Amino acid sequence: MKDYGMCADTNFGKNQRNVVGHNNDGDQSGITAISDSWARCKNFGLLSSGKPVEAVISDNQMTEILEENDYIRQLVTPELELLYNQIAGTNFMVAYANDAGVVLDSIQDEDFKAGEGGKAVIPGSVWMEQLRGTNALGLALHSGQPQIVSGQDHFFHKLGDLSCFACPIFDHEERIVGVIDATSDATARNNHTLALVKLASRNVENRLFVEQFSNSLILSFHARHEYLPTTSVALIAVDTYGFIEGANVNAKAMLSGLDLSSRQHFGDVFSVNFSAIIDQLRANEVIQIRDVMGSVVFMTVQHSILKRVLNASPTTPDIWFPDHAKPATDQQSKTQTLSTKHADQFGAKVYDDELFAHQIKMVHNTVKMGLPVYIEGDRGTGKTEFAHHLHTCFLTDTPFVKIDCNLMNTDNYKAQLFGDMDQLGFFEAGNDSGKTCKLAQARGGTIFFDNITTLASEIQQTILQVMAHEEARREIADQPAINAFFFAGKCLTDDGDDQSSYNYEFNEAIQGCQITVPALAQRSDFQKIAHALMAEISPQHILSKVAINHLKAMLWPGNIKQLRRVLQLVVAKSDELVIREDIQIVLASLGGATVAPCPKCTSSPVRMETCVMIKKTWAETGGNVSLVARRLGVSRNTVYKHLEKADA
Repeated sequence: MKDYGMCADTNFGKNQRNVVGHNNDGDQSGITAISDSWARCKNFGLLSSGKPVEAVISDNQMTEILEENDYIRQLVTPELELLYNQIAGTNFMVAYANDAGVVLDSIQDEDFKAGEGGKAVIPGSVWMEQLRGTNALGLALHSGQPQIVSGQDHFFHKLGDLSCFACPIFDHEERIVGVIDATSDATARNNHTLALVKLASRNVENRLFVEQFSNSLILSFHARHEYLPTTSVALIAVDTYGFIEGANVNAKAMLSGLDLSSRQHFGDVFSVNFSAIIDQLRANEVIQIRDVMGSVVFMTVQHSILKRVLNASPTTPDIWFPDHAKPATDQQSKTQTLSTKHADQFGAKVYDDELFAHQIKMVHNTVKMGLPVYIEGDRGTGKTEFAHHLHTCFLTDTPFVKIDCNLMNTDNYKAQLFGDMDQLGFFEAGNDSGKTCKLAQARGGTIFFDNITTLASEIQQTILQVMAHEEARREIADQPAINAFFFAGKCLTDDGDDQSSYNYEFNEAIQGCQITVPALAQRSDFQKIAHALMAEISPQHILSKVAINHLKAMLWPGNIKQLRRVLQLVVAKSDELVIREDIQIVLASLGGATVAPCPKCTSSPVRMETCVMIKKTWAETGGNVSLVARRLGVSRNTVYKHLEKADA
């Protein structure tokens, strides 16, 4: 194969990164970058009136490069899909290339695919300057900075009708590991499109950092409190003893003047002992501290949204903490007596879907204000597990008591709720006795009512009284009270729900914060869920990529419960430890649940996953195109395109 010089210039970006971000749209630095690129192209012997080298690597090389980049592509793919849906209009594409300028993934709309650009920017194509002339992707790799190359700024006249936007992706050691690129013929998109590309790149960098240090405690900090949830946050990874194992580029910028290249202890960088703040961090508090240079920062634990949580104990938080900072054994055993009866329900858990990030933040604020939380979702989606996850995030080491409303009726609800205390005894001031009173057991922690929509009006009224009573007790310092009321059931606005006996006052009271646990088929973290469940069911078995792809193509009307059952059957029937094509034998027994992508979408893994997701959501919503568009964040035209392909 011809030597395309794919490794040239890939290290120029190191130590040249501009953390604040670079926008060359019309500024002097941008003009200089373009001018310098043209000079390099002429030195390469290229002629602007000629044609770029249509360099494409072989299939064998492509397979090898895809395997080498599989880890980071798992982080890039969701951002690439989100970026594609964020860019307005038509005739555009988004792509991811490795550090040698080889395009590995691209998503193109039909207009762009039909044009010259669609034929040139394909998986396997190489976009280094010495081959394609001045272009945003190659320039970003050379400079290590975000770049715009618009129209005639391209070295070759053939590319003059395109505008390209690219931003490199760095690891925590400031090495370029890839580039995200967006290309369009709409020059009016310059500033907005580059901002979106830079945001996607920064999201990948932060995800990459958290994954690389998944066994460490990740601390996020910023000089401004409101910037903690943003991509500009600084991240450091700390080991069990408080030594800093890694820092992202934002952290190095904020702590400039302090040497983070060598192994430093937390106390050498910040003016506080690590052991003195760990308890506050365990409680998910935002603390205010100073670095040794005197600058004030706000710090908190990086939440588990970007992190897989496997086999978490029901009485410990879903975040890692050093052994010396964990709660005492006697406190654990005390709490355990109230929650072990449900411990078998809280197995492997994964909450990496981005929907959970916003929802957990809302719940945090809601619980602090003493308001109830309503968790809606279909059967089998994991509402109970998510309720317990929320409890461990915000009310660690306190009781979690579940009451299944399916088991309560007007004849037995008093015994279910009040036990040996009876109703009047529960409402008596200062009465905290009652060994079998579930409501009393939940004081100091959380009471969780599952299947709430099945309750009779009489029971609803009683729960209203309990909520009001516990709210009053919370105002009295020396009286323990139920700190959080969680409710779960189907969506309260679904047309199929029988609301005839539903008390309007009760309906209003339980919806302090309404959150949703999405159906399994809609979750972006499906792959992690499948691996987590398999690790719980049979740690020695491994799901191959082929098996994961087969699982992703299912509708999963039974959600996580159905997936767990399928994996149990697969383990029972498989003769190999690595599950591959033999998973189809079990899936075939489900009957009619497979969704096939459009023929035109099978050429790209990203396009194929997007197509399958649109079709599955369309089937789940009963053919409601508008609802599909809202759920997935795409235009209705995009939905119609995939449905039309299916009918063709």
